[in-house]
Amino acid sequence: MLSRVADSLYWLSLNLERADNMTKLLSVRLVSLLENNDPTISDADDWKEIIAISANEEDFNATYDICNRSSVIDYIAFSKENANSIRSCVAIARENAKGIREMIPLELWEVINDLYIKIKAFPTKNVSNEQLNDFFQMILGKSFLIQGIIYDLMPRGDGYHFLMFGKYVERLRKLSRTLDVYYHKKVQGRDNKANIHYHYWISVLNSLGGYESYLQKFQAFIEPITVANYLIFDESLPRSAKYSVKKLVQSFKQLEGNKVNEYTKHLNERLEELLHEVSYESLEEIDCSLHDYFQKLQQLCDEIGMTIRNTYYLGEINAI
Repeated sequence: MLSRVADSLYWLSLNLERADNMTKLLSVRLVSLLENNDPTISDADDWKEIIAISANEEDFNATYDICNRSSVIDYIAFSKENANSIRSCVAIARENAKGIREMIPLELWEVINDLYIKIKAFPTKNVSNEQLNDFFQMILGKSFLIQGIIYDLMPRGDGYHFLMFGKYVERLRKLSRTLDVYYHKKVQGRDNKANIHYHYWISVLNSLGGYESYLQKFQAFIEPITVANYLIFDESLPRSAKYSVKKLVQSFKQLEGNKVNEYTKHLNERLEELLHEVSYESLEEIDCSLHDYFQKLQQLCDEIGMTIRNTYYLGEINAI
């Protein structure tokens, strides 16, 4: 496969996954704030968490004077200047899809193009929480449709594996960063702490796509360590860290015909190291702090992303 095509497939998939992840965070936060609203407490910290997860705190602080619902949604969802906004990610994905339309299903291009048009047409000022949530649900619906098209119509050749590289590197990166930010959430000072604690971890599960399956397995027992263990180590959960890593390893092996040579050796080593890090049964088995563990997962994701680009001569992405 031409490196140009592999490059487009990788960035197409990565940016669609990033848009999906940030949309989930914003949608869940809107619902969560409505359900758990305490008028005596500022919600600034709630919105700061989303900026922290996006890993763009310095840029956000340089652009906006205040961190609140309006500024965070503008920055994360609509900002043209933010290369990681939902709008920018979908625009980047569309540009990559446009350049390889002959290599992807027609239906995939049509859905991505339609999503881009709808995002551009959405008014960004003076919109209610209900209108915003409907907008985010539309994006999530398109995201599910895109994943279904890829799963059902994309041949399992080289192109499919580059799509999987982009998807699962970004999914694991955002999962580990989200847990890193959320796990040490402080709820002191709020009334009805038990209720806040319960709804808070429901929000975490919803943000990471594990709420309903978690309830099926653990019923209504919501405990931070149990939630984190489920999201990281449960290989039956399609959005868990372990599942994502195994998919990365599987795509690498199939792409390389189960062989490792000199030019893929470094990528294989990084993937094996990442697989080791998610092979525990519980976070209680790790020999470092949870923050250090989550940071290590993020670092490995960054290294693997860079190594994939170097190994297969992929380029850097430019904002649209």
